[in-house]
Amino acid sequence: MKSIRTKIIFSLGSLVVAVLLILGITSILMNYNSAINQLKQSAQITAEISADRVSKEIQSYVNVAEAFGARSDIADPDVPVSQKQALLDTWAQKYGMVRSNILDSNGNSLIDGNNYSDREYYQRCMNGEAYISTPVMSKVTNELTIIVAAPIWQNGNANSTPIGVVYFVPDENFLNDIMSTINISANGGAYMLSNDGTTIADLDASKVCVENIIQRSSSETDLQGLADIHRDMIAGNSNVATYSTEGEEKIVGYAPVDGTDGWSLAVYAPISDFLQSTITSIIVTIVLVVLAIILILVISIIITGRISKPIKECANRLVLLSQGDLSSPVPTVNSKDETKILASATRNIVDALRDIINEENHSLSAMAGGNFNIDINDEIYRGDFKVVAESMHEINTKLSKTLNEINLSADQVSSGSEQVASGAQALSQGATEQASSVEELAATINEITAEIEKNADSAEEANKLALNAGTSLDETQQMMKELVGAMDEINKSSDEISHIIKTIEDIAFQTNILALNAAVEAARAGSAGKGFAVVADEVRNLAAKSAEAAKSTSSLIEHSMKAVENGTRIVHQTAGSIEETASSAQGAVSAIGVISEGSKHQAEAAKQVSIGIDQISSVIQTNSATAQESAAASEELSGQAVMLKNLVSSFKLKSLDSSSASAHDVEKNHKHDEYSDMNTANYSNEKY
Repeated sequence: MKSIRTKIIFSLGSLVVAVLLILGITSILMNYNSAINQLKQSAQITAEISADRVSKEIQSYVNVAEAFGARSDIADPDVPVSQKQALLDTWAQKYGMVRSNILDSNGNSLIDGNNYSDREYYQRCMNGEAYISTPVMSKVTNELTIIVAAPIWQNGNANSTPIGVVYFVPDENFLNDIMSTINISANGGAYMLSNDGTTIADLDASKVCVENIIQRSSSETDLQGLADIHRDMIAGNSNVATYSTEGEEKIVGYAPVDGTDGWSLAVYAPISDFLQSTITSIIVTIVLVVLAIILILVISIIITGRISKPIKECANRLVLLSQGDLSSPVPTVNSKDETKILASATRNIVDALRDIINEENHSLSAMAGGNFNIDINDEIYRGDFKVVAESMHEINTKLSKTLNEINLSADQVSSGSEQVASGAQALSQGATEQASSVEELAATINEITAEIEKNADSAEEANKLALNAGTSLDETQQMMKELVGAMDEINKSSDEISHIIKTIEDIAFQTNILALNAAVEAARAGSAGKGFAVVADEVRNLAAKSAEAAKSTSSLIEHSMKAVENGTRIVHQTAGSIEETASSAQGAVSAIGVISEGSKHQAEAAKQVSIGIDQISSVIQTNSATAQESAAASEELSGQAVMLKNLVSSFKLKSLDSSSASAHDVEKNHKHDEYSDMNTANYSNEKY
């Protein structure tokens, strides 16, 4: 075990060392942070100023192009191309451009005859915008090129109608030249990125239009930090950050370049370039802190030797006191410093604690036995110990009040939980019955839905059959029309046959007359006319048979004509009936179509009703389960309330009324005032 002297030396030395170390470290960190912050501020300000410089330089080129595009003589179609080229060359030379060109409204160059209509700068300018390109390799010269283009306005009136494009190409190294003038330290520099992270300006010209750190970082993990900075740059943000590359930590400030399509400029420098003076300051601070620590430790050893002995004796007595020893003597100290006060205070503490412990033991033992109807002796609690007496009073009073309230609450909880349990049981029973009814209703709805779907299918099939029947009726109606026409033709043919039969009868009659005349002439001729008489007789017989056959045929024709007329009448009646049937069939087809469509809608509605019933059934089942859980919880709560009431009944509680509570509050306030007066009193050493 360490001695008090060692502890004091160690504690004081540790405190001083800690303070000195904190001061030293704080000083070092402040110096370091100050240097870093100055470096960051310098990098940020330099980046913003440089970005503004580049922006103004670019804007000056854009202004040159716009001013040339607004010249009326360039827009005048009557001015010869040679004169326009001379003006263009003079303008380019005046403002330090290395190339220039004039394009007409179709993208054809007036200078070299090539077509540039597929170039972005041409398309943008023909929309009335000035344009400056990201540095790219020219398709014509195969060299690094920056295009500064502007529209040529009709009649030289700006913002009127673009009729062509003029573009200039500044010195390809003008951005690199600007970068070479930017640095914040001997090993620092600057570079610029396009909107896709490609380097477009750098002190090392070989990196221009070639290097893209964001793309390289996918295969080179050590570039990830710098790639994140480049992503923030092309996002258009202005900030300052640090990154490590090749074992060296660098700081970079960056800012967007206004007037471009997302360019960003960065200024970087190694942090080591700025920390030499800071490192010297840190070394001096460390040396001073070490010397101060040594001096403080020597002084601490001397001082603690003089005060450690009496403190140790008092500490030993307090150790005995902490072990419950209230009877051992307290050491006497003859010095006139604070150690004497410590010894006297130790004696007073021992005596006061002895009385307080005895009183607390008596009071707490009674309350532990369940008796809260006790009186606490406030006289032995002096000074700050009066708070203990007040706490004892508050414990006694509040516990009595709390237990009384718990007893009442237990009764109310028991009664309420019984009512909740009863209601929950009723709710659970009702929910169960509802669930059963909804399940039956759902089953019925499902059956209805199935029947409706069957009806819909039957209606669809009937609709198809009706359509087929309608088609057949149409065909039958057409055939009946043809049959009616045929019967009319037969009727006409019968009339013609009747005329023919009449002609045959006339021929038979005339033949018979001729036969009679022939017989008469044969008789007159005598024996010479016998043969002719036989022939005449045969002719007469044949005429008679022809007349008889004609009569028979005429009779049959008459019967046939009557039958044909009757058939024609029946056919006409049948055709009329078929037309009426076809009309009715068409109406039936339409009605069946309507029924089929309605059956489909009914089937869909029945499905929706079935889905809704299933959802209601799910909710009712959930409510039923919740009601059962509530009933079980209420029964458990009722049992806990009874148990709580039984526990409270084992205490003997103090009767609390408004008068006693008020008196106790007044006494408490009075004691608190005494306590405040004692705290503000000045005690001299003689009191001890």
